[in-house]
Amino acid sequence: MSRGLFAVLASLVVSSALAAPGRAVRPPARPVTIDNNSSCDIGVYPAATLLLPYFEVDVRKAVTDAPNTLFTIINTRRTPQIARVNIWTDAGYPAMWFNVFLTGFDVQPISMYDVVARGLVPATSNALAAGDRSAPNGGNPNFVALEGCASAGGAMPAAVLAQMQAMLTTGANGDSACRVGTEHELATGYVTVDVVNSCSNVSPLDIAYYSQVLLYDNALTGDYERINPDSAVGNHAGGNPLVHIKALPEGGPAGSGSTALPYTFYDRYTPAGARRIDRRQPLPAAFAARFIQGGTGRFQTEFAMWREGVTAGASCVAANTSIPFASIVRFDELGNPSASYVKAEAAGLRLMTAASSSPPTTSSLFPPMLSGPGVSGWMYLDLDNRVGASSTNPYSSNRTSQNWLIVHMKADGRYAVDYDATTLANGCSGAGQIQTLNINERSAQ
Repeated sequence: MSRGLFAVLASLVVSSALAAPGRAVRPPARPVTIDNNSSCDIGVYPAATLLLPYFEVDVRKAVTDAPNTLFTIINTRRTPQIARVNIWTDAGYPAMWFNVFLTGFDVQPISMYDVVARGLVPATSNALAAGDRSAPNGGNPNFVALEGCASAGGAMPAAVLAQMQAMLTTGANGDSACRVGTEHELATGYVTVDVVNSCSNVSPLDIAYYSQVLLYDNALTGDYERINPDSAVGNHAGGNPLVHIKALPEGGPAGSGSTALPYTFYDRYTPAGARRIDRRQPLPAAFAARFIQGGTGRFQTEFAMWREGVTAGASCVAANTSIPFASIVRFDELGNPSASYVKAEAAGLRLMTAASSSPPTTSSLFPPMLSGPGVSGWMYLDLDNRVGASSTNPYSSNRTSQNWLIVHMKADGRYAVDYDATTLANGCSGAGQIQTLNINERSAQ
């Protein structure tokens, strides 16, 4: 008998013995947390906050033809969780929020078309029976109240729906002097999903949300899909894991404990005396991203970006519609830079995006391609907005700004793929540790 076959048979015998009637099957031991798992590196681990960096929905078309974004929330724990879903405009203003009650090991898909175009919020309830492997629905010791969880979701009032659509498509919020987003045909923005201790309706702009509602259990995972079913202009789809942002350390009631992180994801919104109370990992600033544009497959590439705003804004976040870059360099297939926008503001260049956007790589936002047969390459992007080092710093410290970048590639009007760009430094690296490319500006033009 071969050694390989013997190993397979031995494995089957052991498995059968463990599963024999009347014999308890012990679950595998929970892995021990190691330093790397408690670092600032972002990975697909169960998390306390999930970020959908960019979504788009066409509220004017039927669902069969409308561009749409779907995402899913999964509770990886036996204990129930309450997930707060916050929908933000592309300038970082909360247009709408709702709670999702998750029983143990529960999963909740969400169609942004249903929410934004139809005004239908997923209906969940703590009154529903939990699965036989789950803890009771009141079994999370960090819950403080379940009022409002029994009938969460449903159809929103017409006036609320109209206001949300206006904020996500025109940036209007009833005050012509103050914009909360940019104007575009599709409803766009970003979404955050947090573990919380109740079905509270407190606004994510209220500091009480971070000191009294937010929890720290790394229990959630999820993914998203961007789809365009209109065969005339799209007929493609792409998906990716959501950005998983862990709480470090995890566990405990709201407002408890401290973190060794230098700053946190929700820095701008936290109380003045407790700026790291959310304990969420910070996101990085520098990325390397691949692109393909043109060719026989008619490739197109977009960079879907989430960028930390330059103001939190209780009512007006107009400054977050034009967030500057620090540096962008495009390299062709032979490694030649077509342009280098190093220290763009100092050079008088205004390279700006909103807090959430998905510009094509042919946009004037990016350096142009060199002439030649090549259709692909990569870009170095230092997305630090440099505001953290300014006299108007809205953050808790002098630091780089947070960002995330997803490469969205399409081809032939039939295929699409999404994946995270490579991060060149994590959120704890600091401004001095981000690599600055030394490229001669004159030779790069």
